[in-house]
Amino acid sequence: MTAIRITGGKVHDPANGVDGEVRDVCLQDGKVVAEVGPEARRIDARGMVVMPGGVDIHAHIAG
Repeated sequence: MTAIRITGGKVHDPANGVDGEVRDVCLQDGKVVAEVGPEARRIDARGMVVMPGGVDIHAHIAG
């Protein structure tokens, strides 16, 4: 199983009322979960925006 903890990023999650709060986001096997164990890979996201499940629908492809 793959566990990841993204730490220190500004989280934007409108579905849960989170707007730019510095929080950790945990992933287990590609899914957002409440918590992961201490063995989880850590990704430092300080100074970055984290949008769990966010999709950029404004894209220019081939032109």
